Amino acid sequence: MRKGSLLEQNLLSRNVAGDILLKSAARHPDKRVLRFRDRNYTYRQLNDAVNRCAHGLMEMGIQKGDRAAILSHNSDHFIIYWWALMKIGAVITPVNWMLKGEEIRYIIEHAEARAFFVEDALIPSVVGIKDELKKVRVFGAIHLAGTEVPEGWMDIEDLWREDFPATEPEIEINHDDVATLLYTSGTEAAPKGVMNTHMNFVSTIPSAQADLLIQRDEVLLGGIPLYHVAGMWMFTAACALGALTLLEYVPDLGEILALTQEEKVTRWCWPTTVYINLPNMPGFATYDLASLRVCQLFGSPAPPALLDRWREIVPGVAFMNSYGQTEMTPLGSTISGTELDKRPDSVGRSMLPVELKIVGPDDKELPRGEVGEIVARGPNIMLGYYKEEEKTAQTQRNGWHHTGDLGRMDEEGYLYFVDRLKDMIKTGGENVASADVEVALFRHPKISDVSIIGLPDEVWGEAIMAVVVPAPGESLDEEEVISWSKENMARYKVPKRVAIVDELPRNPSGKVLKRDLRKKYSS
Repeated sequence: MRKGSLLEQNLLSRNVAGDILLKSAARHPDKRVLRFRDRNYTYRQLNDAVNRCAHGLMEMGIQKGDRAAILSHNSDHFIIYWWALMKIGAVITPVNWMLKGEEIRYIIEHAEARAFFVEDALIPSVVGIKDELKKVRVFGAIHLAGTEVPEGWMDIEDLWREDFPATEPEIEINHDDVATLLYTSGTEAAPKGVMNTHMNFVSTIPSAQADLLIQRDEVLLGGIPLYHVAGMWMFTAACALGALTLLEYVPDLGEILALTQEEKVTRWCWPTTVYINLPNMPGFATYDLASLRVCQLFGSPAPPALLDRWREIVPGVAFMNSYGQTEMTPLGSTISGTELDKRPDSVGRSMLPVELKIVGPDDKELPRGEVGEIVARGPNIMLGYYKEEEKTAQTQRNGWHHTGDLGRMDEEGYLYFVDRLKDMIKTGGENVASADVEVALFRHPKISDVSIIGLPDEVWGEAIMAVVVPAPGESLDEEEVISWSKENMARYKVPKRVAIVDELPRNPSGKVLKRDLRKKYSS
């Protein structure tokens, strides 16, 4: 019996992310997989475009293992480029489109990217550092806004010209090869490059059905940025299951309502602030949202009153909350439906590929109910931090991934997120979780959004400060918030200061930028 070549053996039984689209195109060739603006793609059409792009990238000199960067809002071009890179074993490095010159330069240089494609409207952020990016061999433009592009920049659409073959690029790729290099926010130090492998993505697909209840006939509205692992994962899962994704350039409240009505969207996945603001849109009551089956939440706790309001708007809709992080690709735990109704403060039980527990400073498991660090293990855990062996070893020790998050677990295995380790406030000798105070203040009938920070204080060590957004049509002052807090929470948790603002600063994935608040109010 002839033993096949290494490539033949690899193709025979591999399980890698790039093959997901190939297999779904065989099962659902004429079904829509993607809509962006007025452009629609069937599974076959998208797979053909991705294959042409893969051949275009190889002709350009991109090889297996190379990093190729992109700086862009969501688009169909982003997806074609990303999946083509996965099909040839190269590694996409998405850059947060809110970053500026030096921040972009650090990531591109650290990743040693060989290609860098930039949305036309964002090219001014790159022009000033272009000559410093010595490893980049090709600069390209993504035409989304129609703005002028400097001479010498390649058009990304030239990567999938009709003269490139639509055949599968047969490259030897292994399940533990890196698929994405995603850089963390870098709030405490320089951003870290998280290496997520093909197996990290593939191993999470069963959880899409088992835990997040995504169905074949699902119509998802995709507004989460594709530079974020959650945005990437949601599209990957939808693609694997044969669903349709309506991709938004950025979350737009008017577009959310219009697309939901037009396309009969079945699933939303938005930060809490979107659910807060949508009902305030002009003409909101005229939109038909009855097709919605699941509303996922992330970014911050949701006030029970907000969920009750939405249940009146869309009777029968199931709410879902989850916990995860980039290093977990991004699965951790989830909770939905009646379970969430009974435990509104919980982020649920562990998802299918993940094992979770709570440990103390000595890394020993704590009894149920005690607060400690959340640790995880499973095939979804990142390979490590790129070029950061010491940080990888510190995070992945004793056989567990250490999340840097504090939580507790009840007797039934439900996880409760307490806070980031770095966001714990030490005030008057007591440890106070900012998230704990936020959950309490969300119960105030006049508060629609809130963030808690700790500020240096000569008396208390750190003073608790509440930054509060009043509910629409309501007015609040510092005295009222503090008075209510004294009646509804332990004395040591009561904010010493309150700021009333119109909105909180958030990143595109919904997380409050607490570093910005600390900087603003530290004086």
